[in-house]
Amino acid sequence: MADDVNEDWPIGLIVAVPRAWRGESLWDDIRVQTQDRIGADLRAMYADLLRQPLSPGLERLVHQIKTRLETLPHEC
Repeated sequence: MADDVNEDWPIGLIVAVPRAWRGESLWDDIRVQTQDRIGADLRAMYADLLRQPLSPGLERLVHQIKTRLETLPHEC
């Protein structure tokens, strides 16, 4: 007796589809969507990072670098 086949997959379940049952465009669509989502997440993380204040140690370092750059002779 054969097992019944249930095509109502639960949400969030990862289903492996054999290559013979799908076209190449499926993987291209998945790749593009994933890259877009990762890019958006990274942009949001970087934006949050830039809004955070620098630590006192980094502020001192930035000040030292600016001071050294201002005292260097300018070459034209």
